[in-house]
Amino acid sequence: MLQNQYTLLKKANDLSAETLNTENRLVLKNISQYLLCMTWNCYEIERIRKDLIDIAARCELEGRTLQEEVGGDIERFLVELAPDLPRGTPLDYVCIWYPKWILIFAAMYLLAALGAGNQEPNLFRVVIGPFQFMFWLLIYSWFHRMALKIKVRYGSIAQGLWYLLLILFCILFCFVAPVQILDKIPGRISFLGAFFYELAWAVFCQLWQNIHYNRCAARHPWQEQPREA
Repeated sequence: MLQNQYTLLKKANDLSAETLNTENRLVLKNISQYLLCMTWNCYEIERIRKDLIDIAARCELEGRTLQEEVGGDIERFLVELAPDLPRGTPLDYVCIWYPKWILIFAAMYLLAALGAGNQEPNLFRVVIGPFQFMFWLLIYSWFHRMALKIKVRYGSIAQGLWYLLLILFCILFCFVAPVQILDKIPGRISFLGAFFYELAWAVFCQLWQNIHYNRCAARHPWQEQPREA
């Protein structure tokens, strides 16, 4: 459990990607960014990335590019690929960065506790913070998947209008709703309590990352299995 197969695969992919030429690295990066909007299972993304790196390396030997290999249209390629991708859960994605970045917020709460801050944070907003973010991921990824289909079917202008709708929703969900609703719910939590709550989330997410992605690797290994004698 301590050996994280996702981390090992990502490091191997990063090293292999550096051997590709600039054009193929850019295409690979664009595909990887799109994939994050289509599935939250980061181990599966890295497995696809590994296959694409191998394909790109072969294309370079043959004088072709990765974009040519996927049909020239990355968006259409991803739309066709989407039905075969496991969706996973927002927690599968959150657990990748939460253990590191949430420690910054935990440290801020600890500093506030040591400084004896007068204005304690809202209990409800602290408690639902991680769940609020995961709900936002659901909406955000859905918008991006629809944007790909809209661009393929109706073009870039229609996609741009769709993204304007996403920006409007973001303003309402991330700024208007917290101020008008969440902050008005009674109840406070100490800065020290908020610190331990965020710390518990960081530990939980790291454990989930190790256990969940190691299980994914057991079902779909990325390394060649040793043959039995």
